[in-house]
Amino acid sequence: MARYQIILAYDGTDFLGYQRQEEARTVQGEVEAALQHLGWQGRSILSSGRTDTGVHASGQVIAVDLDWRHAPEALGKALNARLPDDVAVKAVKVAEKEFHPRFDALWRCYHYRLYCRAERNPLRDRFAWRVWPPVDGVGAARAG
Repeated sequence: MARYQIILAYDGTDFLGYQRQEEARTVQGEVEAALQHLGWQGRSILSSGRTDTGVHASGQVIAVDLDWRHAPEALGKALNARLPDDVAVKAVKVAEKEFHPRFDALWRCYHYRLYCRAERNPLRDRFAWRVWPPVDGVGAARAG
């Protein structure tokens, strides 16, 4: 059995966060369901962190122990075939047995997207937070 490092991207709009919850659609729940179709019998997957409801990710790192007898790239393709359209595997590689995505992370990067308009824009609302009245960008940057 090997440990695999998997990089995920997802549109978090329709999820109640990353972490598995009873009776709620979560990213972890979808990934674990896809893994179970591939023979995974683990209790939980390791992740670099959790996201809140509606938060998106373009490089969430997870790790899973799996008895997989094919190339790591084939695992990515197999998972993508089972995952819903709002979750995708970007990359898979074999990791060290002790690898933990949370504790071995070298850095994390967060992007906050705002747009300042009195009127809503349905084409932007899914991926940016509408703020009105406008935010003082210079003051916000100074605040940290």
